[in-house]
Amino acid sequence: IGAEVEDFSMGERITLATTVACGNCFYCKKGLGNVCPNSKPISFDYDGAFAEYLHIPEQAIAGGNVVKVPDSVPDDSAALSEPLSCGLNALELAGVKEEDKVLVIGGGPLGALNALLAKALGADEVMVVQRSEPRLSMLRSIDGITVIDGAKDDVSSIVNDLTEGLGVDAVIVCAPSKDAQEESLKYVRKGGAVSLFASLPKDGAGINLDSRLIHYGELKIVGASDSRPEHVSRVVGMIENGRLNVKPVITHRIGLSDIHKGFEMMKNKECLKVLVYPGGTE
Repeated sequence: IGAEVEDFSMGERITLATTVACGNCFYCKKGLGNVCPNSKPISFDYDGAFAEYLHIPEQAIAGGNVVKVPDSVPDDSAALSEPLSCGLNALELAGVKEEDKVLVIGGGPLGALNALLAKALGADEVMVVQRSEPRLSMLRSIDGITVIDGAKDDVSSIVNDLTEGLGVDAVIVCAPSKDAQEESLKYVRKGGAVSLFASLPKDGAGINLDSRLIHYGELKIVGASDSRPEHVSRVVGMIENGRLNVKPVITHRIGLSDIHKGFEMMKNKECLKVLVYPGGTE
């Protein structure tokens, strides 16, 4: 802070919306800074947070990317505000609302966070499909969601049983899998939505969809890219008011010196969310 800074003071805790939009292009003027073609994401154009200190660019402060964290919001929960904000964007684009039934395909850390967000938005039934251990066991420890073993269970049968044969209101595809994206149409009710949350690799992004299911079922298929500062602010508020408890998704906590161990756990799917503490664990 400097002599002319009025909005921030020493000791305040903050979190970030990490995509720094230009603020002047067509998309920014439409309120869609998350798809700004001139954006400069922190950790790409600016150094990221796997360090003891992080320099926040002036453009991020001017653009409202810096979000204050209330005293009642724990550090570990606030640290997940960025991935949570992306999930909130995806769920809103899919139109998830109270009493909905939601299926999340892919039970990694982002799938688990999407499931918790769906519950926080008032979804009546939230199902998560995951194919491997130990993530299946980790997901089963989270209250309020139905965990489906995609390698052993009949997913369609379980979805039909829990939706009276109608299908879910929304499918959130959090697995970076062509098959998962193609099969998602089987589980959604007429008039429902499919959100392609996870991206496919550039050289394998083509998929085949049954256009008759989309046409006659009046299905909505939406993408979801990144998030905006207002999404970050809203998830922080949801944590503050008790609607959202993300602690069950945090399975490991490590110091910065052990960050490579954290990456190995992620690669081997031995965890959900790993928190890195730059100054040492907690």
